[in-house]
Amino acid sequence: MVSFSRSKVPAVGVEEEYQLVDPTSGRLIPKCSEVLRQLGREPDADIQRELHLNQIEMASNVCETLDEVRENLQKVRKLLIDAAASTGAALVSAGTNPFPLPESETLTPKFRYQSMGQQFQHIARSLFIFGCHVHVDMQDKTLGLHVMNQTRRWLPLLQALTANSPFWNGQDTGYASYRREVWVQWPMAGAPPHFQDLADYEACLSELTRSGAIKDESFIYWDIRLSVKVPTIEYRCADVITSLQHCVGYVGLIRALVMQTCDDIHAGREYPPIRSHLLSFAIWHAARYGVSADLLDPLTCEKVTATESATRLLEYIAPALATSGDRECVEAFVQNVVRDGCGADRQRMTMQTEGNLAAVVQEAIKETANDTSPATC
Repeated sequence: MVSFSRSKVPAVGVEEEYQLVDPTSGRLIPKCSEVLRQLGREPDADIQRELHLNQIEMASNVCETLDEVRENLQKVRKLLIDAAASTGAALVSAGTNPFPLPESETLTPKFRYQSMGQQFQHIARSLFIFGCHVHVDMQDKTLGLHVMNQTRRWLPLLQALTANSPFWNGQDTGYASYRREVWVQWPMAGAPPHFQDLADYEACLSELTRSGAIKDESFIYWDIRLSVKVPTIEYRCADVITSLQHCVGYVGLIRALVMQTCDDIHAGREYPPIRSHLLSFAIWHAARYGVSADLLDPLTCEKVTATESATRLLEYIAPALATSGDRECVEAFVQNVVRDGCGADRQRMTMQTEGNLAAVVQEAIKETANDTSPATC
């Protein structure tokens, strides 16, 4: 991504991590290098390797509107689908692959990834998970830190809305987002702590680096973090979303949440710090059940239905959505998921109907390629 610019409605960007699978069996296959060779140099997106050769990642252009986000995602997904097909692979946008984990070595031959494999061993070798990361322009690092503190409250709902990984290693895990459970094995993953101020934040990073816990700031993988490469606040909690339109709505939701929180901070309206143990449980509970059960509000310690939690968030960000012009698109995404279920629910419905994991992947292949654009966006 290139640098973001100042604006009342901040620019956004999105990163998606995709599976490369055999189009018939649905199993992961290590085709990343071949796909990249097919693409050559692509000027409209940053497409690159990830930890494993059966993964590929895109980073969008800097986008001012959700229309631009949608158009960029459409173009890049189509590019990758076509390039993958030319190598005998298919593209899937889902948080985990349902089949047994690959037995052969698939770590990408890149120094960073090879060193991670050497340090973290089985955790790295079995990290076949796929996420969606949203960047929102944040020129002021101190303000970004306060936004990070304040928006921790909404992480359980964000996790529930985007849960899209019920299957793992050939089994139904019982979770809506099993990707979350795999991911939090990784050092420096999970919800960020609450920081008193920027000095407290920088002291934490210094301690982690000096202790050897991380090599540098880029090894911080919190659900919300201040980006290292560009002046943004980055939300990393979501499973990658199969529906392109749902992904666009989610990007709009994150932007509005950041905008509204900035307004509250400027007006002196801030929540008290949320206790980390409550937040950790609330996120685990959201990953376990998605939108099919009550969610815990870690600020009030109150259990509320997913519908009520979503309604509270939409009411909270309504002024920001009016400013950005994204109300219809964001509301359509949230209401559709709360009404019809998250991605994990849809995967399970396919499994119940078809009775085999290959059908689950086949359906995800089709939905990943579906670029129909409803008028609400």
